[in-house]
Amino acid sequence: MEITEPMIESAYKVARQFYEADGKIRITEAKDNLAAVGFNRNSAVDMIYNLKHLMNGALYKRNLSERATDAYLRWIQRDYGNVKLRNTVSALQQHIDYYQALTGTPMSAQVAIFAKYERIPGVTNDFLTSPEEVELPDSLKEGRTRAVLVNIYERNPKARMQCIEFYGLKCHVCGFDFEEKYGAIGKNFVHVHHLRELASVENEYVVDPIKDLRPVCPNCHAMLHKQKPAYTIAKLKALLK
Repeated sequence: MEITEPMIESAYKVARQFYEADGKIRITEAKDNLAAVGFNRNSAVDMIYNLKHLMNGALYKRNLSERATDAYLRWIQRDYGNVKLRNTVSALQQHIDYYQALTGTPMSAQVAIFAKYERIPGVTNDFLTSPEEVELPDSLKEGRTRAVLVNIYERNPKARMQCIEFYGLKCHVCGFDFEEKYGAIGKNFVHVHHLRELASVENEYVVDPIKDLRPVCPNCHAMLHKQKPAYTIAKLKALLK
């Protein structure tokens, strides 16, 4: 069954009502409304709950089509502005990382949508960029105000997952745990810091998630890179008051 744009719009409206009602509308009622416009009941549940996760900036594990993902982000920006769009971009990034690690597929369409929305002014923030970015020479800039080279291993979901599986999700500097502080929306959220800085790497190398990476909170990640070369984790711990 092809899910059309009008069907997606109907799903968005129903999912919005479910999200804003905060449990006052039963999921069975919401599913019935979407079944009436052509969704099967499993797809209806995905369309409803995925919007809730997007709005809250939380990981969603059931995939949305390219058309539905782009429409949801577009309409969330229209109806709620860039504050909520920031959440949806974060949720999409988490979904891409999860799905790439699970299936090994590149998720090219979803990555393109992420790139489209994270470039919007006011959406990109410190949670979506790495302190380990390196500016490219001016001669290589093409069409954008700033071009950057990002350490690709920062975005590698398998390296990130192996690091977190070994060290856990608490910040290696200050001990902060996002899920303990924020509940469900903080689940599985943490930055991953490279002990070996990108700028010091002259040749390609294979990252070792245990030797080369450490989980850190965004604040400590930024502080580690307040000097070049970066502070060591031990040094920043000693400076922490």
